[in-house]
Amino acid sequence: MRLWQKGIVFGALFGFLITLFKREERQHVLGQSKQAVDQVKYIYQHPSQSVHQLRVKLNDVMSGVDQFIYQLDQIEKKMNEKTKKLDQ
Repeated sequence: MRLWQKGIVFGALFGFLITLFKREERQHVLGQSKQAVDQVKYIYQHPSQSVHQLRVKLNDVMSGVDQFIYQLDQIEKKMNEKTKKLDQ
């Protein structure tokens, strides 16, 4: 590892350790870590359900993107109509 990479890693670890001096921070980190481990376990135990949930979320995102694009097209049409009226 290069010196600057070692510095980044060392700085990140040092910063992480400094934040753990606060009790609330330690509890928060532990809680978030346990939650992440539980989620990974669930995904590992139920891969098909996890893939299904991912597909549902992606479909929701895609439909939102499609709706956004449709609205942009409508705005563009209105703007073109207004500019044509102004040009006449």
